[in-house]
Amino acid sequence: MKEEIEKVLGMLEEGKISREDAVKLIEAMKSGEEGEKVTETGVKAKKKFHVVISKDGKREVEVNVPFGVAKMALLLAKKLGKNTINFNGNEIPIDSEKVESILNDPEFRGKIVDIEDGENGEHVVVEIV
Repeated sequence: MKEEIEKVLGMLEEGKISREDAVKLIEAMKSGEEGEKVTETGVKAKKKFHVVISKDGKREVEVNVPFGVAKMALLLAKKLGKNTINFNGNEIPIDSEKVESILNDPEFRGKIVDIEDGENGEHVVVEIV
């Protein structure tokens, strides 16, 4: 996490983000309690973004992204005006307000992105688990 905080501070020094934005980004990285839920056994489980990329039905990439990092990425994307994802050369719009409301809902678990490219046999799923 130290590297991520240093990057945020670097953006602040370069004037790319405001002090307030830097504080929000660092808080998002450090926020653990917002992204936790209590399981049936009473153990706290942190929420995370689960990303799966498949081609022709075969899993090629599977990544778990810590929830705080995902929240930071959304804040950065909003600050930089990035509101699309490039998938196979196609710009797919992102409703950042809707994603933000999902991120702020401590009870939400499930898919937030499900993109399938029938021509190339590629499938991308992003979910909060």
